[in-house]
Amino acid sequence: MQLIELSEIDKETYNHFVATNTSGSFLQSFEWGEWQSALGRQVKRFKIIDDSGNQIASVQFIKMSILGKYYYLYAPYGPVVSGQWAVDSGQLLDQIKSKFPDSIFIRIEPKDLALPTTHYPLPTKSPNIQPGKTLIIDLSKSDEQLLSEMHHKTRYNIKVAQKHGVEIKDEFDISIGHGLFFDEALKLILETSKRQGFSTFGSDYYKKLVDFFALQQRADLKLHIYKAIFQNQLLATAIIIDFGDTRTFLFGGSSEFHKNVMAPYLLHFHAMIDAKHQGLKFYDFWGIETSSGETPGFVRFKLGFGGTQREYAGAHDLVNHTLLYKIYSGIRVINKFFR
Repeated sequence: MQLIELSEIDKETYNHFVATNTSGSFLQSFEWGEWQSALGRQVKRFKIIDDSGNQIASVQFIKMSILGKYYYLYAPYGPVVSGQWAVDSGQLLDQIKSKFPDSIFIRIEPKDLALPTTHYPLPTKSPNIQPGKTLIIDLSKSDEQLLSEMHHKTRYNIKVAQKHGVEIKDEFDISIGHGLFFDEALKLILETSKRQGFSTFGSDYYKKLVDFFALQQRADLKLHIYKAIFQNQLLATAIIIDFGDTRTFLFGGSSEFHKNVMAPYLLHFHAMIDAKHQGLKFYDFWGIETSSGETPGFVRFKLGFGGTQREYAGAHDLVNHTLLYKIYSGIRVINKFFR
């Protein structure tokens, strides 16, 4: 088994491997790595081949600086492993560690990769960075079947929004101003995160994200900003990303006004139908769990759409420097305590 570092010329074949494997994600796409580079982070990409020269996995690492000059490497939803690979994943972990002997640790967060139980030293389980459990809607079903598999209240609320004439727009004007209601959409996302009590990025991050993916016309990864409008007022919005055969709901927000028209329900149903008509196979609601284990309103909202719950392997750390890793872990605990 061998790790081979990739470059810009490998972009098309790299993306094809990630997009066509069930464990692939937009977070492992070449474009998402370029976005991380635009944020000032170093990115490394590899393909993994077996002894016969066949590609069996790929991985994209983001270099994360900590403790001054020290760093760790992070693979969000990676490595991406071929479904046909039957080799002990411990071999892959050994290869990764050997490539980065100076890193304090290497954090992998695979979807389908079966982590070894006999390999020594064992990876250390770490708190998940990305959602460890999500909800997937199968878009191969008819519109009627999708509706029939939803909770009856979700179906009813979609009809309520339609009856009130809520208008759903997936528009993005590639010009100064970013299209109708753009600033209002970002404000709605920030207000909703504050209201629901979870942390999010600042407005500047979202503007840069939209500029990077929409204005630069990225071919393999497409960004959408869905908006639900009622009486010329923005009631709900969603930043959505298409990659491979999956549309992923990444960020969203809803207004405190006109809740009775149920705009968010129609927005997501509309986004699903659009995705299906565009040839996509799945709609990923991007997380249905919280660190507390509770089921807050936004999770119940997602679950109302039916679908299949999928649980991932989660984040694991491959430790290279035990003492520094313990110091880093201790600092994390202290920071969490004082938040």
